[in-house]
Amino acid sequence: MLRHPTPRLARTGPAARSAATRPAAVALLAGRAARTFTALACAALLAGCSGADGTGVTSPPPPPLPPPPTDTVLALGERLFDAETFGGNGRTCVTCHMRETGTITIEAVAERLARDPADALFRHDGLDGGDAGVSRIAANATVRVELQLPPFVTLANDPARRTIVVNRGVPSTINTPALDGGVRAALMYDLRHNDLQAQALDAVRGHAKSTVTPTAAQLDAIAAFEKGNDRFFSSAAIRTHARGGPQPELPAGNTESERRGRLFFLDKAVAGTKQGMCGECHAGANLNEVSELGARESGSAGLLPGAKFGSTLVAETNRNHDPLYTFRVDDGAGDVRLVSLPDPGILLTDRRSASHLAAFQQAGLHPAVNAGFFKTPSLWGVRLTPPYFHDNSAKTLRDVVDHYANVFFKRFTFVGAFVELTEQDRQDIVAFLRLL
Repeated sequence: MLRHPTPRLARTGPAARSAATRPAAVALLAGRAARTFTALACAALLAGCSGADGTGVTSPPPPPLPPPPTDTVLALGERLFDAETFGGNGRTCVTCHMRETGTITIEAVAERLARDPADALFRHDGLDGGDAGVSRIAANATVRVELQLPPFVTLANDPARRTIVVNRGVPSTINTPALDGGVRAALMYDLRHNDLQAQALDAVRGHAKSTVTPTAAQLDAIAAFEKGNDRFFSSAAIRTHARGGPQPELPAGNTESERRGRLFFLDKAVAGTKQGMCGECHAGANLNEVSELGARESGSAGLLPGAKFGSTLVAETNRNHDPLYTFRVDDGAGDVRLVSLPDPGILLTDRRSASHLAAFQQAGLHPAVNAGFFKTPSLWGVRLTPPYFHDNSAKTLRDVVDHYANVFFKRFTFVGAFVELTEQDRQDIVAFLRLL
């Protein structure tokens, strides 16, 4: 359903000269842009499990479960998650991954700021420039994230600079550690970590500014706690599935509006209808996988069934007016492309070191294809975790649906045709999302 927005890509060097002689290729790039897939994308649109009745069959059976961690390990993980600062700036894991939502909402930021302006949340990357001011986190609940540029990416106006800073929301830990943190883990908005231990270590170092390095046993305990404790699941059905039970099914809906909304999240398209518009991208047990239909529609984005990433044109829209960067992206074979975005997303993740990216995207693509791609969050419990998208630019579920209706589906087709979302469609989709 989602296609890669090529208009922001420009070529330089020999490839640019040869491209000028290939009008058919130019037309393909400019007019058909590579399809991709959402991040909460259809995020207010989707819930696709596979199967005509909406039950999930996209995800492969989970691997055999290892022996459950001992109570001692789980207790250690809980203590570390909730209370351990590792000699840093006073933050713990729960500072940003609150018990109720697994993230921080704008409402939570306001409450904590009113209660205690010295709260550890309002330090370091919670501050506007990293040193003072809380206007950004108060408005958008975003934090500053410093990212390394891979060897194949440089800044057009400052080639010597090797890091950038972007503003991102805090990914929720609800459902994700258990369902997205196993084999071929899909972690962080840019998929840069292959396991929960690496993700925890990076957070302790980068966000909590630790002076004490966690041991391997401590990181294992944090990961075990995130995968096993009930607080990290939005429902008993999902918890049961994570422990080897059946995949949860989409709710049937209690009202006509909810039942109409559910149709958008099936991944079986019906000619002449809008059924399945979101199910292409939000399939699987965690409602964040590309389905078989979605993979066929992905085109030159090269996504494979099970991919948990894609583009929603959110970075391109840049509603928060974050600073823009222009990147030179070199494929190593003379094809250099320019990309301008406030946050490049998965572009900065080297597929050779990212197990999920390597497993679920075709090899041989130019790395610039992934500019503006982000991990697709789970839709289970989505009503509890506003704001939405990687930059928290959609403050409500209705804002998410309106983004797809007013931006995404204005540029990209669904099963070969442009589709208009009516006011009733939008209300129905929101009504169904509130059931999840």
